[in-house]
Amino acid sequence: MADNLMWNGPGSTPAGAPAAHQPPPMPEGPPAEPVVGRRTIAEITALLDNIRYAVETKGHRLEEFHEGVRAAYTWAVGQGPSPITDRAAGIPDARQLRAEDDAADEALRSSSRRRYANGVQHAVMWVRGATDAQPWLRWQ
Repeated sequence: MADNLMWNGPGSTPAGAPAAHQPPPMPEGPPAEPVVGRRTIAEITALLDNIRYAVETKGHRLEEFHEGVRAAYTWAVGQGPSPITDRAAGIPDARQLRAEDDAADEALRSSSRRRYANGVQHAVMWVRGATDAQPWLRWQ
């Protein structure tokens, strides 16, 4: 059975994503808001709040993919350790984001938690700006 969440397997690229997973160039001048990668901390925090709302208020049970997404966003805003490499909590820089992306990619090939690793990688790629496809569907 095909794993429809595994869009980034070897040799595949999602529609519209850069083939080499390279983020676009940084904008000139200082950011108007604090950022992690290419996303504002406010953007990521709003997504985390929405995930909490879905779980705590609506009783939504996160699938393994979305557990990885939540763990990556939690790490990105400095509220937990990195989800794959288990580095200490703190706002990650570009090098750390890339290292976590690479570790998640490796975990896709060698881990029993492939869906979790795929969620982490997709979320980190979104934070880095390597894709505009944000992996959490917001609850209203």
